[in-house]
Amino acid sequence: HRPKTSGLKPNPLVNRLRRWKSDYTNKKHNQTSPLSTTTASNVGGCGLGNVRDQMLPTTMHNTTELYQHCSKPHTVSIIGAPMTYGQPLIGTDCGPAMLREAGLRSKLTALGWRVEDLNDLNFEQITDVNGALSKNSKNNKAKNSIRVGKSAEMIANVVCERASMGRFPLVLGGDHSVAIGSLAGILKARPRTGVLWIDAHADLNTPDISGSGNMHGMPVGLLMEEMCSTEDLSKIPGLEWLADEQNLQPKLRPDSIAYVALRDVDLEERVAIRELGIAAFTMMDIDRYGIGAVMDMALSHLLKDDPTRPIHLSYDIDAIDPGLAPATGTAVRGGLTFREAHYVAEAAAQSGLLASADLVELNPQLADPMGAMETTELGLQIITSLMGKSII
Repeated sequence: HRPKTSGLKPNPLVNRLRRWKSDYTNKKHNQTSPLSTTTASNVGGCGLGNVRDQMLPTTMHNTTELYQHCSKPHTVSIIGAPMTYGQPLIGTDCGPAMLREAGLRSKLTALGWRVEDLNDLNFEQITDVNGALSKNSKNNKAKNSIRVGKSAEMIANVVCERASMGRFPLVLGGDHSVAIGSLAGILKARPRTGVLWIDAHADLNTPDISGSGNMHGMPVGLLMEEMCSTEDLSKIPGLEWLADEQNLQPKLRPDSIAYVALRDVDLEERVAIRELGIAAFTMMDIDRYGIGAVMDMALSHLLKDDPTRPIHLSYDIDAIDPGLAPATGTAVRGGLTFREAHYVAEAAAQSGLLASADLVELNPQLADPMGAMETTELGLQIITSLMGKSII
């Protein structure tokens, strides 16, 4: 059945976002070219005013068929997941509204997709029984686990349903704790799925080893059997559904994930990556081999034993250098460049096996209006690249 959503009532953030967009557009067109005093919008070939981003699908029809695990005609299901309780900074709940307001639906249709927008899931409907939510917020091992866990269950149900229908679930975060739900749902519908985790961070923590207790750093760890057992999950308030023996949740195997763009990894996570043999490509690997070779290695790792398995891509905007994407909560210098960020998405799409994705951790309140809109535009462009936008 269709999930409960917040309906079609206007998001109170939208008017503010529109003002930001207007201010941003005006600033772009009033930028002064470094070559003259003429505004950039009037200077041929230089300045932000001349930037274009055509929405054209590939014309290379003799290459690998794209989105092989999605039924035809290809339909993308947009699932808004305005989660902010997986970390302490307000604002990640604005992400879905920002991306829609920037033109997500029209750009996807321009790429040939049929679009089903399920609007935002309503996480506020989670009720506080006997003060459990307020007490749980003080749990230092897994902060706000009831809100995060029950919200993740909502996400998992709709992702599983849409994936089982042959659609492409596109989850818009929200902080990265939403991936607890998206991963659980995808693994339920498509247990063979391999995961590309594009992030500055490994998100491999569990309540027992996390230094902060913030659950946006735990989605991979919670769903990996070697990190968090079914018994462990049954003891985490809000995540009991992951341990339901009547509705057993498939786990993520260590050989079914590949990290790309890591550069800020906790000590316990480093140990786990090495001991479990998880494929992890850091920014140093990208510096050494180049993004093309790294993506080839990451995809080869996931496909070596199952060359037609579906791929889920979880893309944290903080994988990109904060000079390009400042509006995010856990920014770390030395991230992906503009073209590297796009190539990751393009390579995943060109594999033909991409079947679902997340875009997370966009937080407009952590940058000025221009930085917020620049980050939103880049996030939108990344989505279009992974949904089939092509240079030729």
